[in-house]
Amino acid sequence: MTSSPPQVELPPAVEVLGLPVRPLRTDGLIELLAQRARAGLKTTACYANAHTVNMAVRDPDFRRALVDSEVLYADGASVVWASRYAAKRLPERMTSADYFPAFARRCADLGLSLYLLGGVDGIAAAAAARLTADIPRLRIVGMHHGHFALDCSDEVITDINSARPDVLVVGMSSPRQELWLARHAGEIETPVRWCVGALFDYLAGAEKRAPAWLCRMGGEWLFRLLVDPLGKWRRYLLGNPLFVWNTLRWRVSRRRELSATPEALKLTRG
Repeated sequence: MTSSPPQVELPPAVEVLGLPVRPLRTDGLIELLAQRARAGLKTTACYANAHTVNMAVRDPDFRRALVDSEVLYADGASVVWASRYAAKRLPERMTSADYFPAFARRCADLGLSLYLLGGVDGIAAAAAARLTADIPRLRIVGMHHGHFALDCSDEVITDINSARPDVLVVGMSSPRQELWLARHAGEIETPVRWCVGALFDYLAGAEKRAPAWLCRMGGEWLFRLLVDPLGKWRRYLLGNPLFVWNTLRWRVSRRRELSATPEALKLTRG
């Protein structure tokens, strides 16, 4: 009996608000990124949630960075909800803080190494210590804070390339992380480059996660708003209604585009 080949092929994307989102589940995303790193296949992975979609609507450079990424996945329940108006529904939301330890274990099993780039000074080191304490076989070959000046990018890239990681994990804010990777895609030799946002803060214990039951209900945004109302009110109290508005506008424009092909329109009805 022969074993199945490694999962390296990208599943066809689903167009959601003009963005090509891959219809992956958590275990599929973990295996896909791990196997593409193992095969040395160039892959940039980014996430789509209400906040990043809103930014993509108004920022063409950021939108292009998301569109050009090989793997764009649904990080927020809002994007999964919006996919009800797409040709195919996305299966689930995937937040890296929930499953990154599982990805790290898979990397350890396959002998893949990581480089952590992001957070304020010391956060990446704390996140690395937490990961290696739980997964002793995991190889983290380098780390660097994410608050470097952009004109120092060459030094950071030199350090990354010298370390020769299989996966570059970039934990900076959006759109900085996505735009930085897009601008330096040709200079970074690491095959898999993954944007993970505030992941290092969670791993290091610098920021608290919402209760698991609230995350399962898609209410993590409410927890983050309550914990940091001054820092998050604009993103959620203004951003969430804006996302709904953008979704409804996209739905109307999509129905108009499909109005000439009734068979295609039927596919978009849940």
